[in-house]
Amino acid sequence: MGSPSIIDDKELLQMLLKGDREAFQQLYQQYYATLYLHAYQKLKDREAAKDIVHDLFANIWQKSESLRITDKISSYLYASIRNRVIDYIAKEQSKSHYLESLVGHIEIGQANTDYLLREKMLQEQIENVLKTLSPRVREVFELSRKSYLNHKEISQKLDLSEQSVRSYIKDALRVLRMRLSAFPWVLFILFCKYF
Repeated sequence: MGSPSIIDDKELLQMLLKGDREAFQQLYQQYYATLYLHAYQKLKDREAAKDIVHDLFANIWQKSESLRITDKISSYLYASIRNRVIDYIAKEQSKSHYLESLVGHIEIGQANTDYLLREKMLQEQIENVLKTLSPRVREVFELSRKSYLNHKEISQKLDLSEQSVRSYIKDALRVLRMRLSAFPWVLFILFCKYF
């Protein structure tokens, strides 16, 4: 098999609408790297950028025969990536905000014995997860959540950049979210307790 010939965007689109696998492969090869870089520049997260681009191409292939592209393919692809990045950021911010507020609520004691028992069980789960973090990530997270230091104060105390502090806290929250989602009863308790 020789190297694929370069097809102009209009012909590529027509072939793609017919479910042509070679047209899809050319589209992927032609735009993947640029779309990945575009997503990565916005997210600063390699895995998330890869996932978003792969998801876009998977969606294009699955719906190739019903796509409605009225402009250039490149315009369609960039608009799709931009929208997916915006959706991803909104979801991540929502998750992070929820977890941050959740951790804050956990630290506040309540008078009801039943709630105190549930809180203790959840706190143990969180502590177990925190023990699995690298020492630096755990230290930064605990300074933020237990000592109530802001990013700037932590960066000065540990001689780190504020971006590193943000990154460490984001990593800790991501691990907590992943590990706590494996315990549906914890999520149920949290839902009943805080909503």
